[in-house]
Amino acid sequence: MSRNPAALFWRAIALAALLVLGVTAIAGWQRASAAPGAGLAAAPGPPATISVEMTEFAIEPAALTAPAGAPLTFAVANVGQIEHDFTIVDHGTTEPIAAGATGELAVGPLEPGEYEVLCTVPGHADSGMTATLTVSEGAASAVSAQASASDAEHTMTPEEMVAAHDAGIAAFPAETTGKGNVAMAPTLLADGTKEFRLVADEIEWEVAPGEVKQGMAYNGMIPGPRIDADLGDRVRIVLDNDLEVPTALHSHGLIVPNDMDGVPGITQDPIMPGDSFTYEFELRNSGTHMYHSHFDSATQVTSGLLGSLIVHDPAVEPPVELDYTMVLNDGPLGFTINGKSFPATEPLVAQMGETVRVRYLNEGLQIHPMHLHGIPQQVVAKDGWPLPQPYMADTVMIAPGERLDVLVEVTEPGTWAYHCHILNHAEGADGMFGMVTALVVEE
Repeated sequence: MSRNPAALFWRAIALAALLVLGVTAIAGWQRASAAPGAGLAAAPGPPATISVEMTEFAIEPAALTAPAGAPLTFAVANVGQIEHDFTIVDHGTTEPIAAGATGELAVGPLEPGEYEVLCTVPGHADSGMTATLTVSEGAASAVSAQASASDAEHTMTPEEMVAAHDAGIAAFPAETTGKGNVAMAPTLLADGTKEFRLVADEIEWEVAPGEVKQGMAYNGMIPGPRIDADLGDRVRIVLDNDLEVPTALHSHGLIVPNDMDGVPGITQDPIMPGDSFTYEFELRNSGTHMYHSHFDSATQVTSGLLGSLIVHDPAVEPPVELDYTMVLNDGPLGFTINGKSFPATEPLVAQMGETVRVRYLNEGLQIHPMHLHGIPQQVVAKDGWPLPQPYMADTVMIAPGERLDVLVEVTEPGTWAYHCHILNHAEGADGMFGMVTALVVEE
């Protein structure tokens, strides 16, 4: 086959052009790699791992930092007692993480800016499980510094731990502003109806000495006033809404007419700000009951819109020397007994040989096993109904919405610790807090 000189010439020209274009492309790629932002995007930075702890109800650290331009892995430990998840809004969420378990969320690289972080379990973000993630250039060193600072926060010498613990004990029972669960005297109407008037409003509430939190209250107290009446009474509860949001009132555990049940959208319209609603019914079942909001209840109830409603029936109630109501709650106000956290909780004081009745009401989001040291408890009623077979226990489990009545025969002198036995509701490295009180037995 003969060769065409002209064809060979033009083929050589084409190969030379391709070679020049290839060299130019390589040089351009090298320049783009050396100068991020010009031409092709920069290669991602090294991956960063950020440790996070979740508990009831907080995300720690609450101010997270991360470097821009790097893949991020959030190593999440649930050190609480109930299930949580870790969510960066619009950028991903973990699977539900069981109590004591861990999870991971891989995201990014993220652009510089601030990102909203929260737990999506209903009511948890409203109770404080939120954080902010700040992504910025050159923040890689902040990630390790953040972990070191977090570790330092939880480091105390043995002497500091003992001193903090002893200070809390010495302060008990500490004085604070405000007292909840105070008995409310009714207005007796002409037809014999007992009228109770409640006003719902936002307040500031001192949970423990110097620890003031934003709450919601009936009649300026958390829990709201204790309502006492007798089986067969006709009662009227007038609720004035001075909140900035709608609300309603549900008499939890009582047998009432349907239109008095207090559930917006089902039995009534919401009570709008500035409006009132009157609930009226005859008391048909006795025992330990409660009243609370049934609108945005995960926020309103845990913020303080709750109270005890005791319907007495001497025919079934055992005689006691001390009748104590213990309203348990958790959420924005922390872990509280009758609206206060240790050392501001109220001790029970009894004499040797007396019988104490404790009415537990769990208005919170979590189970609370209440443990009394030294003396057993006899569980005699559940949700207002006397038990056909009472039983003995030293730790009594009260689920959200439950009421349990116990009798304590005071046989052992001394001061006995009394607390929720989910331990991170009651005690930490710096001593006791939250759901702790004491039974003081005097001889």
